[in-house]
Amino acid sequence: MQITSAAVRKVREMGDKQQPAGYGLRVIVDVGGPDGFFYDLDFETEKRDDDETLVADGLTVYIDQKSMERFKDGTIDYVETADFSGFHFDNPHATGPSADATLHERVQWVIDTDINPGLAGHGGVCELVETVENDVHLRFGGGCQGCSSSSATLKYGIEVKLREKFPDIGEIVDVTDHSTGANPFYS
Repeated sequence: MQITSAAVRKVREMGDKQQPAGYGLRVIVDVGGPDGFFYDLDFETEKRDDDETLVADGLTVYIDQKSMERFKDGTIDYVETADFSGFHFDNPHATGPSADATLHERVQWVIDTDINPGLAGHGGVCELVETVENDVHLRFGGGCQGCSSSSATLKYGIEVKLREKFPDIGEIVDVTDHSTGANPFYS
């Protein structure tokens, strides 16, 4: 498993503001999602019994043995472009959706593998509510619910990614009640 310098810098940027001295990064790779895996990152201060550890640019990275088996050849990167920013997980063991997968399954795969890891950097999450014919209905949560930048995230990040992968997609609709957001990233 590798973690790029860009990913380490972003972890440090976030952790130095909120975490106690000596924090590290926990990587969790669990079974789920249409590509076979779900990815999560969290801050950690101590090694657990079944952890493997590695050091990337001075940052201690903790990963349990099952997660390491699922991601041993993978790379964690932090990507920042004009359209989107966030953590990206490149896992050669991820299969992606099958050729006969429904639009719902294919969109869910992109949300799980490309979109939500990026939104997690701001404490946000995107949920696929439903697909109706070729239209996609999404709901934002966490730091994205009530965030003043959520419409830009949808139009210039999520919509661009989805249309790039699925040119035949119809309307992409935000069904979030943004007035009830409890902890928006930008208010």
